[in-house]
Amino acid sequence: MNPQHSPEALNSFFIEQVKDYAIFAMDTEGIITTWNQGVEQLKGYREEEFVGHFYGMLFPDEYQQAGKPQTELKSALEEGVYEAQDWRKRKDGSLFWANVKLTPIYADGKHIGFTKITGDRTVQKELRDKLAARQQSALEHKNTELERINLDLDTFIYTASHDLRSPIMNIEGLMDILKRELEASDALNSTTEEILQYVVDSVNRFKRTIADLTEISRMQKGFSESASSEVINIKEVYDEIMADMNSPARLKDCFIHTDLQVYQLTFSRKNFRSILYNLISNAIKFQSPDRDCLITLSTRLEEPWVVLSMKDNGLGINVRQQTQLFTMFKRFHDHVEGTGIGLYMVKRILENAGGKIEVESEEDAGTEFRLYFPAAV
Repeated sequence: MNPQHSPEALNSFFIEQVKDYAIFAMDTEGIITTWNQGVEQLKGYREEEFVGHFYGMLFPDEYQQAGKPQTELKSALEEGVYEAQDWRKRKDGSLFWANVKLTPIYADGKHIGFTKITGDRTVQKELRDKLAARQQSALEHKNTELERINLDLDTFIYTASHDLRSPIMNIEGLMDILKRELEASDALNSTTEEILQYVVDSVNRFKRTIADLTEISRMQKGFSESASSEVINIKEVYDEIMADMNSPARLKDCFIHTDLQVYQLTFSRKNFRSILYNLISNAIKFQSPDRDCLITLSTRLEEPWVVLSMKDNGLGINVRQQTQLFTMFKRFHDHVEGTGIGLYMVKRILENAGGKIEVESEEDAGTEFRLYFPAAV
């Protein structure tokens, strides 16, 4: 090291010759006391135009009027440093996007001023803004495309269900006529009657599928319209469902135990009723013939969720089937009626409201569904 150049002098030379950053010092009131070449390079000021002035001159006019320079000095003093990315002004009045760092200076424990480092990040900001605009444009295009697809799907489902109802009704009418004709001609025996019943059953399943497609279309439309939430009483909804199901055929040998630690939930009432009805009816429907049906409905608070659990000792499903459990029209037990859209709808309704659903099941042992509803804040 040249003995003529002290570390302090070298540091001063370094700061003065940095051109990519404006580096300067101020007194405790924000009056500029030093200058480097980066000030002229970045902001357009010569030393005599810069030193001795309040550093607020570097802020956009509206920032100065709002007292932002003084706020920054206060924040730096209180927090030990002030860092931000914001707009700053050049001598010619043009604005640039800057990253700034304002640090208090102390000597012997006494505050004697501030240092300020400013860098130009306009190019980076422009690139980020262009990328964000491109992503937003792509997202808007995708949303428009999805809306068009949904509209086409709704139109198709409506047209298909409407156009199919008429021939299905004709088939039903023709089957009634055929049955009467067979009876009149004494040709209705056990075999022909069984065949007729197969056809009728197939027609009824087809009608249910059309109804389910219509319901799915209605549900999809409901998602876009965002069903309104309200504070609902879980016990009241449960009691209503049980009143609807209160028939010996549905509740034969089935005991439902409730353990409700949480009674209220902010959710769409009709959607919650649909979810709970599906879960209860499935637990009853898929009970094991080898033992009494035991179902436990419980609720508890696990921030940020209200967790609803529906546990049964029914038929259960194996691990491989669980991956397809929420697939539309997927069924795993053929001895009971159903089209396989109930759990699909439960999952869609819950996820659309910001919740989630988990399942644990063991074949011939039972199933537990855990539904996570966002807890009201």
